[in-house]
Amino acid sequence: MSTKPPPYRVCLIGSGGVGTIASVVLTKSGQAHVTCVLRSKYNYVSQHGWDIDSIDHGKLLGWKPGRIVRSADEASTDENGDPVEYDYVVVCTKQLPNLNPVADLISPVMTSGKTTVIMIQNGIGIEEEIIQAWPGNAVMSSDPNVVVQIAKDVSKMGPHLHAGLDDSVSIERARRFVDMYVMGGASVCELVEDIQVARWEKLLWNGTFNTVCALMRMDVGEIQRSKGRESMLIPMMWEIWNIAKAAGHPMPETIVEWMAYRLPDELSYRPSMLLDLENGRPMELEVILGNPLKKAQELGVDTPHMATVHKLLKLEEWKMDQEKTAGTT
Repeated sequence: MSTKPPPYRVCLIGSGGVGTIASVVLTKSGQAHVTCVLRSKYNYVSQHGWDIDSIDHGKLLGWKPGRIVRSADEASTDENGDPVEYDYVVVCTKQLPNLNPVADLISPVMTSGKTTVIMIQNGIGIEEEIIQAWPGNAVMSSDPNVVVQIAKDVSKMGPHLHAGLDDSVSIERARRFVDMYVMGGASVCELVEDIQVARWEKLLWNGTFNTVCALMRMDVGEIQRSKGRESMLIPMMWEIWNIAKAAGHPMPETIVEWMAYRLPDELSYRPSMLLDLENGRPMELEVILGNPLKKAQELGVDTPHMATVHKLLKLEEWKMDQEKTAGTT
């Protein structure tokens, strides 16, 4: 008796913590055959799988998705060398447009008019290059709660509506993906029709705590206890709030105080941008601050605090580049 294959083919690129859990959820749904593109981790994971300890999914030892490959080029054909058309491509890599443009990364596994792109990534304006490259395809993104996981994972997902595709089609393809996510055991996954609001809400954290902690080499608790929350973070949050409002994605006024004061002053959490800076890794600076600043300039919104932090972190990037260059000579 033959087993009916899952109805959807999914290619997932970038299997760090977020990507690995996404591949587990999609596989558990029974609706997706998941191909994971791994680069540095390919040799180990292809042999041993992942050992996963998840609040939502329990302990999984040696877990593997349907298929593991080294590159998107390899994922573009099956084991027999026949072309594969994917229904969904899920991107969980860091957003570094100057180093690894997502459009180039996913090009081998895209089918025009068919493949929906899901961007589980940080930043504002990240969907624009995808829409430009494939104007007839649906594009959606997720706003996972991975800043500080103090409870079960809660995600908001939704389409980026654009002129190349009827809104109803974009919403329906997003709904199908969200249904898969819920069937796969995600604690809470909510479909929102204006994902831009959710992304601007997430930027209230990423554009403030993430960036200022990196700049000052301080953890979240230190920033809060030093009164940096009041002197820098809250003014930056209001700048972000004003940009979002001017862009047509208003947030409630109460969200600024909630975002600023929701974490305890004793919290020693070190945000991702600080860890990247300390370890000499590229930061997601342009999509977190650069793109919102461009939008602010376009809309005539004043952003003195954001602009200053951006300029200072650009200097930090320059210092890292100089250190790397010196280390190779």
